[in-house]
Amino acid sequence: MAASLNISGIRKAFGKGDKTVEVLKRIDIDVAPGEFLILVGPSGCGKSTLLNIIAGLEEPTEGDLRIGGKSVVGVAPAQRDIAMVFQSYALYPTMTVADNIGFALEMRKVPKEARIKRINEVAAMLQISHLLDRRPAQLSGGQRQRVAMGRALARDPQLFLFD
Repeated sequence: MAASLNISGIRKAFGKGDKTVEVLKRIDIDVAPGEFLILVGPSGCGKSTLLNIIAGLEEPTEGDLRIGGKSVVGVAPAQRDIAMVFQSYALYPTMTVADNIGFALEMRKVPKEARIKRINEVAAMLQISHLLDRRPAQLSGGQRQRVAMGRALARDPQLFLFD
């Protein structure tokens, strides 16, 4: 269920007065449903800040952000229907791979049979079916990354953000 993303005049500044640092300077981006957008740039240029604003983890200083045509500025992250994969993977260390992938589905009260089916579909897609009973500490970095992607894919959100 992909949605459009429209970023209009987004600014983000940190600090106050003469110590203000403007990180994002009037960003305008339009992404149609189903399209991919890749942001490339040096460390510290604002890529993660923009993703955090889209996800609702930070508020813009100025501008509008629309998902599926609806403004989401000021809308809580949980209400945006976005899945975000962080650089650090953010996996639950005490859970198995299967439990990590299915966690968001469990929180949304998806019935167990449907949850197991979706976990298996995503694991097969990412070629990690043989890892479903392992814990994150037993995985390589690449395997952990695929589990984090699997957790996002299992949800079928409006937007995927990968940092």
